[in-house]
Amino acid sequence: MALRLAYLLHKITGGMQITRAPFMHPVLAQAIQPFAEEIATVRLAEAQVSPDPKSERWCGQQVVEHLILSLKKSREGLQHRLKSSRSRTTLATLLQYIIKFQVFLGSMPRGVPALPSLTPIEFVPQDGPALAARLLAEAEELSDVLAECRLAFGLRPCGSHPIYGPLRVEEWRQYHAVHCRHHVRQFKEAVDFARKHPELQGFREGGLSDGEDLEREQFSPPLRFK
Repeated sequence: MALRLAYLLHKITGGMQITRAPFMHPVLAQAIQPFAEEIATVRLAEAQVSPDPKSERWCGQQVVEHLILSLKKSREGLQHRLKSSRSRTTLATLLQYIIKFQVFLGSMPRGVPALPSLTPIEFVPQDGPALAARLLAEAEELSDVLAECRLAFGLRPCGSHPIYGPLRVEEWRQYHAVHCRHHVRQFKEAVDFARKHPELQGFREGGLSDGEDLEREQFSPPLRFK
């Protein structure tokens, strides 16, 4: 619901920047809201340029789409836990404990391929304000679900991440905050490259006639790595 509302507001306001989610938990908000403000400055064409297509690096929009997919998948998994009223998960492995410890120190390894389910393969090209609104809306929905999980499961793990294993509510928040910060530099590098090479911005901007469906402009990039 929040996702649809954010996009509707974006359309109604004619693309006005929507970069605040007042009801988001502070741990998430401190990472995601400043990034949303950065995203909202990006033009449509600038978001579609990969800084190095030969190495299959993501364009700016792919970075944001990846974060949105990650937030959505976590939310859906947690909603399933709430519906079943079961918090129990398998125990974390030693490797999961080790890599989870690294994340909660505030860092993630670079150059690791994204999970297939979190890889943006097809998407409708959007400008920065629209992407920022979608990211904030999805983050706020996850924040709401995590608040429900705190009431339902307390300090017990609620759901399991495919790489980091079982996570408690505060660990889910920390993971997504670190994950967002992890991709800020990647997003900025892609956009900076696009701005330095305007000749590569081949996507037509402002060329849709009234009533033309943006879905027709669907973009299908090759698989790319984080």
